[in-house]
Amino acid sequence: MTDQPKIKLYGYPTSPFVIKVGCYLKYKKLDFEFVPVDPIKREQIKFSGQRQVPVLTIGEGDKMEWKADSLQIGQWLDERFTDKPLLGVNDAERAQILEIDAWASKWLLPARFRSAVIWVSARDSIRNGWMLSSAMNNAISIPFTLRFLYPWVIKRTGFIKNIIRNIDLDEPHWDMHERLADELIAHLEGGPYMGGLGEPSLVDLSVYSTVIFSYLTGLHGRNVYLERPEIVDWCKRVQAHLPDNPMLVPDSYLKRPLLD
Repeated sequence: MTDQPKIKLYGYPTSPFVIKVGCYLKYKKLDFEFVPVDPIKREQIKFSGQRQVPVLTIGEGDKMEWKADSLQIGQWLDERFTDKPLLGVNDAERAQILEIDAWASKWLLPARFRSAVIWVSARDSIRNGWMLSSAMNNAISIPFTLRFLYPWVIKRTGFIKNIIRNIDLDEPHWDMHERLADELIAHLEGGPYMGGLGEPSLVDLSVYSTVIFSYLTGLHGRNVYLERPEIVDWCKRVQAHLPDNPMLVPDSYLKRPLLD
């Protein structure tokens, strides 16, 4: 983009909150630098006073501005870069997108974290934890002990336990995902994109990155969402607007091809 200010995205390459902001930037075709954050010291984001990621900066020096929280960042990007809007083209579309995004934030994202805290398969959860720790270590060196203990550390992390606090843990694991897959399809409203809209929006990119990450990175376990033809077709439409690697990990960490 001509005369684009410098953009930096700070975060963990495996965080769904950070990954979806990466998708926002890639969808808008904005050049940016991804800055991995040390999960222990978080020194890379000390300037912001934040303990959580993502953090996005625009500009440099005295002109640098920053925001945290993926939704606020998406809204900010639309204010600063109006091409390829993330929040629709009018107030009605914006309200619809935000309503569906609230559903995804309240239910779909926590559902992804559920199996990290309450293991359905200890074998899969441990292997997945080690795969994620490898991706983290590739981005920013972390101690071997933490890499080895990563599945158990994540299982006990207060932040993740807080994310899943509102979901009904008495609902059987796969029943929950089947229900959410039904709700995702309902939110398409028969259209090519969420809300029946004709172009992708912030919520399409958010949900797509949540659904597709485990598939692309080869994580073990069932992916209920990609068992539904309607969701697979929607994923293909969304990924057509993104580069071949829509994630924040190197190409070598993508273990499966894009859906075809």
